[in-house]
Amino acid sequence: MRIDELAQAAGVASTTVRLYQTKGLLPGPRVVGRTGFYDERHLTRLRLIQRLQSEGFSLAGIGRVLDTWQEGRDLDALVGAERGLDALIGRRTGTTLAPAELAERLPAEALEPEVLARAVEVGLVEMTDDGRIHVPDVRFLEVGPAVAELGIPVPTILDEWAELRQLTDQIATRFVDLFEAHVVPDGGLDRLGDDEVRGLAGDLGQLEASARTILDAAFDASLARRAAERLDALVGRGLTAELDAKKAT
Repeated sequence: MRIDELAQAAGVASTTVRLYQTKGLLPGPRVVGRTGFYDERHLTRLRLIQRLQSEGFSLAGIGRVLDTWQEGRDLDALVGAERGLDALIGRRTGTTLAPAELAERLPAEALEPEVLARAVEVGLVEMTDDGRIHVPDVRFLEVGPAVAELGIPVPTILDEWAELRQLTDQIATRFVDLFEAHVVPDGGLDRLGDDEVRGLAGDLGQLEASARTILDAAFDASLARRAAERLDALVGRGLTAELDAKKAT
């Protein structure tokens, strides 16, 4: 593939491909004459970079991740490891829509310039080079309008998402720390073979699935407890007001 074909296959601009090369994130092409050619290995790596960006990694952070995976291994081995990681973080499904298409799925308030800018800031949407809007996780196109229909303003929803993301980052860090402390062998990844690294990726996926179940159970218990406490308080105030009214009559 030429650079334009690679960019089209990955859904990015050619300038983005060049940026990744400049940053050392993407290997250079095979040059024949004066033309550079890319292959599926470049496309796989490019898609991984995009996935990591959607997960909140900076370009510098992505560089460190890729350096760790690639140290002592050739590009073919790295592609295999990347596919394992891609399978782990690939459960999210994104979509790219024209502004008119997005307007059909979101409250009108969500498309106000300042609100849209805030959505970009907190990572819920991304503006593409061709003027469309990329939503990294389509679940927000379903949940966001449903929450807004309850009467909660969209700016408030975005602020709450930003706060929630900080909390979930802290929780995720705890699980990753557990993985590094008790699952990753002493000495880190540097001395492991490719099969062992892929095995660790599978172990990380297993921990992720367990963590999801634990968090669901913990949140269900917390929500039930808090809701019951609040309901008791509301009922208590209601009964007190009713008794006071009867005494007054």
